[in-house]
Amino acid sequence: MNALIKTSLLGLALVSTASMASNFAGPEAGVSVTMNGATTTFKFLDEEITLGESSLGFKLHGGYGFDVSKDTVVLLGLDYNATDIAAGKILGGSLKFKNSWSLSAAPGMLLNDKTLAYVKLSYEAGKLGNSTDSEEESISGVGYGVGLRTEINKTSFLQTEIKQVNFKKFTSAGADVTPTATVGSVGVVFKF
Repeated sequence: MNALIKTSLLGLALVSTASMASNFAGPEAGVSVTMNGATTTFKFLDEEITLGESSLGFKLHGGYGFDVSKDTVVLLGLDYNATDIAAGKILGGSLKFKNSWSLSAAPGMLLNDKTLAYVKLSYEAGKLGNSTDSEEESISGVGYGVGLRTEINKTSFLQTEIKQVNFKKFTSAGADVTPTATVGSVGVVFKF
């Protein structure tokens, strides 16, 4: 009888542990407030000028989480910045990242039954434009970052994240232009 009770308790512990990762799995949507620090470096011949600016914004998120094991999840996501990201002032105008979005994969590990830590790798895209000019340059690059999700209840999570984005260099008016951004965000993710 004693062995039966021990076996039953062990089975219950394994079932409850196995279901922990599934708390973070499934379809999801969310919104985050972002603090953006962006720079744009211009290099012409031997001269290099770096412009930078900070701005607040918000992003929309959609994604899906896959259980890999009892304590590991892979989050796939699509984020869209609903606001422009300021990237510096030049010649009376303001440089901005516009319509920026990212497609990401983020493997995560449970720290406990209510908290998930993850690392993120993303493909980033958007446009870089100046407020005094209608021309916009399409930009793309990669992002990498870390984040933390904490369960508020069974269907919602508080998420904090920081991500570095490095866009590919391009040439404009004879100058090499290299945009980058650091994005910190705090938001809520809802699981369906």
